[in-house]
Order: sequence, then C-alpha cells, then structure tokens
Amino acid sequence: MQKLLSSPFSGEIFTNSKEWIIFFIFLGGVLFYNLFSAYKDYKSYQQPDAYEIRGEVKIQYLKEKNDKKYFVLKLQDSKNYTFYLTSFEDLKDITYRKVRVYGKIGRCSFWKFLKSCYFQAYKISLLPDKDYKKPLRGFIDKQHEDLDSAILYKALFFGDGVNLKWRNFSNVTGIAHLIAISGFHLGVLSGILFVLFSLFYKFFQKHYFTYRNIFYDLGFLVLLCMYGYLVFLDYQPAFFRAFLMALLGYFFYFSGVKILSFKMLGIVVVICLAVFPSFIFNIGFILSASGVFFILLFVKHIPKKRWWSYVLWFDICIFLLMGIVVHFYFPYFSPYQFISILISLMFVIYFPIVLIAHIFGIGGIFDKVYIEALKFDIPFIEFYAPWYLLFFYMSLCVFAVFSKKFFYGALGVSVIFYVFLFIRFLLR
Repeated sequence: MQKLLSSPFSGEIFTNSKEWIIFFIFLGGVLFYNLFSAYKDYKSYQQPDAYEIRGEVKIQYLKEKNDKKYFVLKLQDSKNYTFYLTSFEDLKDITYRKVRVYGKIGRCSFWKFLKSCYFQAYKISLLPDKDYKKPLRGFIDKQHEDLDSAILYKALFFGDGVNLKWRNFSNVTGIAHLIAISGFHLGVLSGILFVLFSLFYKFFQKHYFTYRNIFYDLGFLVLLCMYGYLVFLDYQPAFFRAFLMALLGYFFYFSGVKILSFKMLGIVVVICLAVFPSFIFNIGFILSASGVFFILLFVKHIPKKRWWSYVLWFDICIFLLMGIVVHFYFPYFSPYQFISILISLMFVIYFPIVLIAHIFGIGGIFDKVYIEALKFDIPFIEFYAPWYLLFFYMSLCVFAVFSKKFFYGALGVSVIFYVFLFIRFLLR
C-alpha cells in the first residue's frame, strides 16, 4: 500500500490566480451593491421635515448631565440600522419593546450612518408587543430572584445587552468575551449538540448505515441548528462570523480542503464585510476575527504538548496576544483580569451546566455567587493603547504568519505591554 505524502484535507481553496481574481471581482460586486443600497437608505433618512421610524429598543439606560437626568435608548429599526435617542420623560423599562419614533436624524455622515446615528425624537410610542423572545425571557426571569443574575443569562443565551453593573464588571475582569455571544459560544454549543446527536446516531449507523460518515451527517445537522440559533440572535455579527467560518469549514472538509488556514479566515472576513459592510465598525466582529487570527498563529507556531498543558498555554497566549487590540477599544485594566484565563477554561463546563439548569427550571443555582461578585469593588486603571502601538504590533503579527521569530516577538511585545499596565496600576 502506497503511503500518502500529504493529508487528504490539505487542498487549496483556489488553485490559481484566475480563480482568486474571479472571487474578488464577485465580492466587489456584492460590496458595491450593498453599499449602494445602504447609501440610498441613508439619503432617504436625510429629510428636512420630521418623519417616523419603527424599530426595537435594544438598550435603555439612565444618564445625567448638568444636573438633568434623561434616558438614552439604542434603537434598531426595521432595516437593521442603529440609532441613539434621548428622552427626558419618565420612561418605564421598554427594553426589547417595539416602538414608533417621530423625529428626524441628526447630522451624520454616510460612514457614521453604517455604524449608528443620533435620532432627534419628538415623540416615542409603544407598538403592540410581538417579541417572540418575550416568553423565553420571562422563563429565565422566573428562575431568578435577583434581576442582575437574570440579565447575565439573557445575555449568554439570547445575546441581550447587559446593564451597567455587568458591563463594568466584565470589562474590569476581562470576561466580556464570555458574556457577549461569539464564536466561543458556537463552539461550545456545537460540541454539546454533536455529543448528544452522536448517542443516537451511532446506534442507527451500526445497524442500518455503517457506510455513512458521522462527521458529514452530524456536522450538517449541527450547522442547521446553529443557523436557527443565528436567526434567533438576529444575525449577531460575531456569531455570524463564527457561523460562516463553521459553514465554510464544513464545506472545505467535505471537499478535502485545508480547514485551519489564514486564507479561510480572510475569505470569511471579506465575505462578511461584502454582505454586511457595517461590520467593519462593529467592535465585537473585529475582536472576534482577531481572536481567530491569534488562534491560528498559536496553532501554527506552538508545538503540541500534553493536552492539559497545551490547553493552558493556549488560553494564556490568546489572552496576552489579544491585549493590545482589546485596549485599543477598551481602556480598563486590573490584575484581576488574569483570572479570566482560568474562567475561560471553566466556561466550557459552566455553560452547558447553566444551560441545562435553566431548561429544567433551576437556573438560580449560582445567583449568590453573582450577587457577591458584583458587590466587590475591583480596583482598576484606564489606558487606551495608542494607534501607533497597535499598528506596530499588528505588523509583527502579519509577519508572524510566515515566521516563528515574529510570533515570539509579538508575544514579547504583549508581555511588555501588560508589565507596563501593571506598573501603572501599582503607581496609580
């Protein structure tokens, strides 16, 4: 029997430059069409007279300025554009409610429009509640006496926003990536579903279709479930990126193409940006794609050891490599953030436990832990990574795709950056 010189799953996505050119021309056409459509929408909002928009309130919080308190509302309209409103009225909690807003858009460029704009609201009216998630949110709320605990789980399961308490706590402790739904959650959920489905599949495979491939069949079934979850999450950007990567990964695996590659990540990113140009301004999407990039660097350059050692080094390295990118967008640093390395390892077990607990109506098992954690006053400092540091660091990371020396150089810069933050923390 002749020995294979290469893996059967090491084929290239495109075999020649012509195929790459056709691919990018096609994506360019998709991007142009979507930008043109968005620009037409932008012009339709630029009206001198007041008009009406309808949408769902995603976030509501109280703010104070010049001794005056007012509410800030984040609204996603029927075309999935985001607007921020303010109201000095004494509003009740209308988060996730459908509303009709009469007013007009503030000064806003097209590129800012793709991200979010301020909408000057003259009148806000509630619409009949048709939120299909409301019964599920109610099911979660009934299992918790503490509102903050319920908010955490609605963020974990439904992609809902968190309140100021959780936002501050997650930023300072470095666990924001665990609370916000992303590719990490898709991986955990996919693993759970694959194991559950395989318990039944193996029996039928053994007796009726031994010739079938479990990874092809259950992979397709898991992806179908994840697509349903994606629709349920209203195409949340980070989860969408992860789903698209999983979908292409399944297709590549089926076709004998190399799955874990920088080319695949690049293709996923450009497809996402072509279909949804606004993703380029979405911090969650940027951090999610960056995380996968660093994972690929780790897999490429760090030799495999014993599984527990490899997993530990994986979490430590990804935490360090993400540091400068995260601090470019978020300034918070505390030594307690290093605990997130351990929490990330535990999350793989924690998430299925709390998911199953909520299914059986006993979701409040950890509420006391959350209540005590939110009471803890965690010391922190604020520091934004400057753009030139990010540019230098990401340049090292790009060269690290081709050289292990640059990878360790980037890792060294990350370590120095955290040492710098730690010193600033001690001198605060």
